[in-house]
Amino acid sequence: MYREAWRAQNERDALRRLDDARILAPSERGSGRIGSRKFLVMSRLRGSTADGTEEAARRIIAYLRSVHELGGPGFGRLCAPLLPRWNDYVCQRLISYRKAFVSQGLHEGAGTADALTHLRLPEPPVPSLLHNDPEPGNFLEGPSGIAGLDWELAIYGDPDLDYARIGYALGIRPARLVDLLDDQGVAFNEQALTIYRRVHLLGRLMSSITAAPPDMAAAQRYLRDLRACANDHT
Repeated sequence: MYREAWRAQNERDALRRLDDARILAPSERGSGRIGSRKFLVMSRLRGSTADGTEEAARRIIAYLRSVHELGGPGFGRLCAPLLPRWNDYVCQRLISYRKAFVSQGLHEGAGTADALTHLRLPEPPVPSLLHNDPEPGNFLEGPSGIAGLDWELAIYGDPDLDYARIGYALGIRPARLVDLLDDQGVAFNEQALTIYRRVHLLGRLMSSITAAPPDMAAAQRYLRDLRACANDHT
């Protein structure tokens, strides 16, 4: 079930795009509502979740690359891709993170979010479909290949954001991620990957402090990794 109705619509839109492109993912079989919450009924896929190995990272990157070939009409959530510029979308997200950090008295996170709002990322030539939450557990490896799961946070944006997210999720150091992308012939911007790693950590930090109850151990881990990112580029 989905906490907000837009998540259900977002996932439905993503699954339809993937199905039309014959990219492996669950198929929607139906939908309904329990109280105020919507749910979708999905087809069952057989397999095991991706492990944390570098070989798994290669397969996930190849899968994401095929997803990124699907374009959109604008930047943002699939159910409302209204923004003409990618930088506007990223800036909106950073401002929302900053507000959450200020409300929780997390001034270090607020300062990092504020600093990133003043950076300008390369504008992608077209909006690409992104998974936007490419954790290893959201990929299933089965007899037909790898399938992406849990598309409720999908957006149209810059593919480098997905690559930065999966790199962090699998514990791949930034320099090694660059090598992996190079090896697979993936076009990328190294500066953007660096910024997106920090954007990803800020998003995870916000989720950890606004959870019920807050996950302060995770928050400290994300703060530590944000500091490491800053130290790597000073």
